[in-house]
Amino acid sequence: MAIRRGIGYWLVELDRLINQRFDEDLASGGLTRRRWQSLHSLADGPQRADDIRDALDTFWTDDSEWPAELAELRDAGLVSEHAGVLSLTGRGSATHDAAFVRIAQRRRQMAEGITDEQFAEVLRLLQRMAANLAGTPSPEAGERQEVR
Repeated sequence: MAIRRGIGYWLVELDRLINQRFDEDLASGGLTRRRWQSLHSLADGPQRADDIRDALDTFWTDDSEWPAELAELRDAGLVSEHAGVLSLTGRGSATHDAAFVRIAQRRRQMAEGITDEQFAEVLRLLQRMAANLAGTPSPEAGERQEVR
């Protein structure tokens, strides 16, 4: 008799594969996942450092990670900071753009055979399930979610 695997299995398996594949793609460009997330958060323009920290809060294991990550981004010449506002440097933009090409290819692979509408519905449903279990209202249905 075949074992039926439920949502918990598939969520964990997908998370494992996303982390593994994206980490491989990012490592080929000298990036960690957290560094990529920080750079990608700044790709559309300058942001307050606190806003970036808060946006990525789910991914930090402990509170000491963000200051260390920020220092490494500055030391690597990828990010500049002025009065608490972060911006990508020219090097940071180039590093982001090169990584984005690899990430975009991986995202297309992940969504192969899935329509845009199906993908949006999966995100909406996962968001709703998380809100249900957290006991919080679900974010607006039209709110755009991005896979990082």
